Amino acid sequence: MENRQWWQGPMRVMQYNLQVRDTGGMDAEKIARETEELACNVVVMNVGGIYAWYPSKVKYHHINEFLPKDRDLLTDLIEAFHKRNIKFVARFDFSITDDTTYLEKPWWFARHKDKSPYYRGEKRMGEWSLYLNTCANSGYRNEEVAVPALQEVLNNYDIDGIFLNAPMASACFCERCQEKYEETYGKPMPDNELEFEDSWLSKCTKDNIGVMYKTIKETRQEVPLILYYIPYGGQSKSFGRIDRDSIYERYETADLICTESQDVLSRGVGNIPETIHPIVAMKAGQRDDEELRPFGIIHSCPGMDWRHVGLPIAEYLPWMCQVPASGGVLWHSVTGYPDTITDKRILKAAGQVDHMILKAEPDMEGAKSRAEVLLCWDGSEASRGWAEVLVKNHVSFDLMQDYRINRDRMNKYRLVIVPDGLLKTDGIAEAVNSYADKGGKVLIENTSYDETAANHKLLGILPEIRIGEYLAASYLQFTEAGKSLKKFMETDKIPYRGAVTYCFPDKDSQVLATLVPPFAPLEVVGAPPERASIPVTNTKIPLVLKHNLGKGQVVYLPFALNHLIWEFKLSDHYQLVGNLIDDLIVRRELEVKAPRSLQATMYETDQHLLLHFVNETGQRPLMDTVPVHNIEITVKLPETRNVKTVRSVIEEQELEYRQEGDRVMIKLHQVEIWEMIAIDFA
Repeated sequence: MENRQWWQGPMRVMQYNLQVRDTGGMDAEKIARETEELACNVVVMNVGGIYAWYPSKVKYHHINEFLPKDRDLLTDLIEAFHKRNIKFVARFDFSITDDTTYLEKPWWFARHKDKSPYYRGEKRMGEWSLYLNTCANSGYRNEEVAVPALQEVLNNYDIDGIFLNAPMASACFCERCQEKYEETYGKPMPDNELEFEDSWLSKCTKDNIGVMYKTIKETRQEVPLILYYIPYGGQSKSFGRIDRDSIYERYETADLICTESQDVLSRGVGNIPETIHPIVAMKAGQRDDEELRPFGIIHSCPGMDWRHVGLPIAEYLPWMCQVPASGGVLWHSVTGYPDTITDKRILKAAGQVDHMILKAEPDMEGAKSRAEVLLCWDGSEASRGWAEVLVKNHVSFDLMQDYRINRDRMNKYRLVIVPDGLLKTDGIAEAVNSYADKGGKVLIENTSYDETAANHKLLGILPEIRIGEYLAASYLQFTEAGKSLKKFMETDKIPYRGAVTYCFPDKDSQVLATLVPPFAPLEVVGAPPERASIPVTNTKIPLVLKHNLGKGQVVYLPFALNHLIWEFKLSDHYQLVGNLIDDLIVRRELEVKAPRSLQATMYETDQHLLLHFVNETGQRPLMDTVPVHNIEITVKLPETRNVKTVRSVIEEQELEYRQEGDRVMIKLHQVEIWEMIAIDFA
C-alpha cells in the first residue's frame, strides 16, 4: 500500500472543459481553492492538441490566441493546485486540428471514400478557424506533432497525469490507411466502412496510442496515461464507424481508462438514456481482477447543445451517485471553470456528491464485487436489456465480456445468464456446459436457428426446430410445472409479442410456460369486444424450458425476452425474470424489498459487507427527489462470520438489524439519494 501510485488511491475528479475566450479571466489560485472546496483531489484541464494552453514551440501545434503574454498560465495553474494537494492531469486531444494545418499538410487528415475530409464545426458562427479530423495513422497524431508536444509538456511542466480525449480512429480511406489495411489483412480495403474487418479501427487506435504511451513512459515513467474508452459500438457523424473496444487491449497502452455517461435529455423524453447506463458503463469498464477502478465521466449538462446549463438536480444527483455505488471513480465534466459557470446548481451538486464519496471511501478501500449473477455481455441491445432487468430486480451482477470468456471466473457465480446472440461467441457454449456440469445454474435466451440447432442438448430440446413469424395479441401462459414463476402475479398468463423458436422438449426437460397464440390480427383486437374470445386457450408450444445438466440446471427461453423488456417495460416481464432467478438459485444472497427504482449493489472486504442503494424514483427526467421508505434487506453472511455492527455510512441514520444464523436482516428507514450500509464483522 505504501508503494502504490497516487492514482491507485481514492480519487474525486473535476474536469474543467475550458473555453479559449475565457482564458484572460482565469485566476489560478481562486480556481484551485474552489476546486478544493468541492472536495475534488484531481483536476483535468486542457493542455494540448486542439489548442496548446502554453507557449508551445512545436510547429503546427495551435496555440490558444487568448493566452496571457506576461505569464505562463499553465505553470500558475499546476502550482496552485499542487499547493492544495490536488493532482493535475493534462488533457490532450489530437483528433482534430485547424484548416491552416490542413492547407499545408493535407496528408495528415482523415478522408471519406470520395477523399473529402471530415469537417468539424464548419457551420459554427463567429470568427473561428475550421477544424478537420486527423488520421490516426498520420504524422500529426504520431511523431510529427503529438510526440513532440507530449515530450514538451512532460519535460517542462510538473503534470501528474495525461488524459487522451477522443482517441478513436476515424474511418479513413487515405492511401496510408488503405496500404496498412492490405498489409494487415492481405486484401484491399472495402469501399464501405461498414465492411471493415472488426479489428481494423481498434488496431489503428491502438497503434496510435501505443506510440504516445511509449513516449510518455520513456520521458517520465511515473506519469499515468488515462484513456477514453467506449464500451459500445455504433455510428458517429464525427468519426464514422466506431467499434466497441476490448478493455484489455486498451489497458495494453494505458494505465487507467474512463467511460462516459451522457444523460442526453436534449434528445427528447422519448429517447432518454436508460437509468442503468452509468452502472453498466462501470461494469463494462471493470477488469476481471478489479485491481483498477474505471473512471465514470458524468457530464453536468442535459446534452452538448445545452452544455452551459445543468441537468435537473434530482436527475443529476443519482446519475452521479451510480458511479461510486458501482465501484467506479466519479469524474465530473463541466463547461468552463467556477467563475464562468453561471448555473451554480452544477457546482453545488458536484460538491454534494463528492462529500458523500468522502464518507464512503474508507470502507470501500480495496472492496471487491460480491455479485452472485454473471451476465455474459457483448454490448448489444439484448445484453443491455438483461442488465436493465437485473438492476430493476435488485440483483447484484457482474459482466463477462464476449472477448474474454473465463471458465474459472464463471465458477465463482451462482447463476450465469446468456442473452440472445451470445451463444455464437467462441467458447461460450463449452464454458456454460462445463459450468452446469459442475453444479452451476444457467439461463439462456436464444432465437438463432443455427445456434439453437447446434446446441440443442445444452438447451434441453430435440434437434428439430422451426422459426415462426412475429406474433402480436398473444400470451405466455404458466404451466403447472412452472407455477413458481407466477409468484407475486395473480394471473395464469402475461403479455407476449415477438417471434417464437418452435422447439420440442427432450424427455428430461420440463416445460414451465407455453404460448397462447394470437386471438386476433393486431388491427382488429379492439373491435368488436364481443369477439375477443381466445380461440386456442393453451398449447404445448414451449416458451420456458428447464432441464438438469450434470449437477446443474439450464433454463432456456426460445424467444427474445430482452425485447419485451426493452420496448414495453411491463412489470410482469421484470417479475418473470426475478422469479426465474429465484427458481434456479432458490434464495438470493441479497434480498431487497423496495421499489424497482432503487438500485442495489454489493461489495465486500475482509472486514465488511458493503451495500449501496441509489434512488431514482419518479418519471424521468426526475423533477423532484422522492425518498424511498421502509426498505427491508436480508443478506447472507460469509461463512463463519458474525455481525459486530451495521452502519448507515452516507445518510447517517439509525438502523434496525438482527442476525439469524448466516443471515442478517436490516430495516432501512429511507434512502433519499444514495446510501451505503456497512455490515462490520465481529
